Amino acid sequence: MKDKRFPTQLVSFLLALTIIFAGSTLYYGIRTEKYQTTLTHSHEKAYSELLESLSDLDAALQKIRYTASPSTISTLSAQIWRQAECAKSALSLLPSSEEGLEKTQTFIARTGDYAYSLLRAASRGQTATQEQKEALTSLCTTAQSLTEELTLLKARLDAGEMYYEPQAGSDTSALADSFSTMEQEFPQYATLIYDGPFSQHLEKQNPAMLEGQKTVSEAQARAAAAAFCSLPEDSFSLDYKGSGTIACYSFSTQQGVSVDVSQAGGFVYRMSDASSVGEASLTAQEGVERAAVFLEEHGYGSMKESYYTRFDNMLTINFCHVQDGVMIYPDLVKVSVALDDGAIIGFESRGYMMSHRERSIDTPQVSEADARAKVESSLKILETRLAVIPTDWKSELLCYEFICTTQDDMHVIVYINALSGIEENILILIESEDGTLTM
Repeated sequence: MKDKRFPTQLVSFLLALTIIFAGSTLYYGIRTEKYQTTLTHSHEKAYSELLESLSDLDAALQKIRYTASPSTISTLSAQIWRQAECAKSALSLLPSSEEGLEKTQTFIARTGDYAYSLLRAASRGQTATQEQKEALTSLCTTAQSLTEELTLLKARLDAGEMYYEPQAGSDTSALADSFSTMEQEFPQYATLIYDGPFSQHLEKQNPAMLEGQKTVSEAQARAAAAAFCSLPEDSFSLDYKGSGTIACYSFSTQQGVSVDVSQAGGFVYRMSDASSVGEASLTAQEGVERAAVFLEEHGYGSMKESYYTRFDNMLTINFCHVQDGVMIYPDLVKVSVALDDGAIIGFESRGYMMSHRERSIDTPQVSEADARAKVESSLKILETRLAVIPTDWKSELLCYEFICTTQDDMHVIVYINALSGIEENILILIESEDGTLTM
């Protein structure tokens, strides 16, 4: 006899399933709506913070043009730099900020960094020059224009005329389209030449060592690679011909040797040997000596080792150029030595190629004794010499280099500007049996 309860059970099951499905749809729909609401509030907050930061930045830019006081310049420069950082942070949270606001991001970054360069100058008692005030006026005009544009967009957002996220039937949001239009019409502002990482003149910097050098052929580059490694020319095959700041021919051998040769001048830029390294039979000092001989043999005279690191029986030594007894730290070459047989298995000369030239080194305006007096009294000075050091912004400073020890036997290097007497930098040496690192 058939069970008449089956249809009733089926109906009940389907009804329950429908209720569960409807509940799930409602639940996730509510979650999605809450997520969209949260995302919108996040974008609204970021946009408001961006406008507030740009407004404060504009106000400080206007004020700084009318002061001759280094103290006031310091205060206002710090405000500009801080507001630029806040604006950068807020901008990164907006939709389309990754691709659609490149000019805006660059302007804010350069403005903040320009202010930081003025802050450094003001700390030395310097006031803004006429050229700097003209650059500030240009930045101020651009900041005002940018703020006005963003304020108009904010009004349309608040009025519901556009949205932060794409709407149904549209691949891009109206906001993203407006950002794109704003970028295309971004106003011109003064070229900023200053001591900072966003300085536009650094974008056009060319490798100093390669200036005036003739372009070499692939055959000439292959010959240079072979001579550098003491290997037959026919063992090298061309992998690719690269472009970039230092355009190179890239060669390799079947034995795992890779060599990059600059197209200008035919200089070896980088070399690596993938051969395995056995148990060490050489000391670190012997490795340094082997690297120094290699550099001398390959035309790198007047080089001095600064520090090294050791890893898996491979010693990597940093050498810098020495001119007239002055350490030239920007002219850096790295050499790696296998400590099993002393073979050179690595070479890299980017710093040297970018910076090396015959320099006109200034005569120190501060005596060594006066510079020594600037060193913290708790440090014991072991050695003193003149050095040219790079800044974070790729300019250079002539300094007295004081190698010191602390009361707990740590090594510290203090750099005192040989022209102004200002303490420019302090390095702490972290030393171990595997070498020396700086921080």
